[in-house]
Amino acid sequence: MLSNAGRNVEIEPFTQALYEARELAMSRMRAEGEVLDAEGIVAVQLKQHSHTWGSHTTEFFAIGTAVRPLYDDHVIDRPAMVVSLDA
Repeated sequence: MLSNAGRNVEIEPFTQALYEARELAMSRMRAEGEVLDAEGIVAVQLKQHSHTWGSHTTEFFAIGTAVRPLYDDHVIDRPAMVVSLDA
């Protein structure tokens, strides 16, 4: 890593840590949905925040709405995927 000092190169351990943190946030959200017997999770937002109180500190935050039927014979429509064009 020292040979790359001052260069704009990918540092693979940091990249891998970001991927793992993102997957962990999503898997925790999925596990919470399973506890609720949800058929799915909609309106999912995955946000990444870099904090100023740590030089290499990043937080991944996954939030969504768990969907489950109200009654045994209730059919939930399949959600449509929406991609926002805002920022």
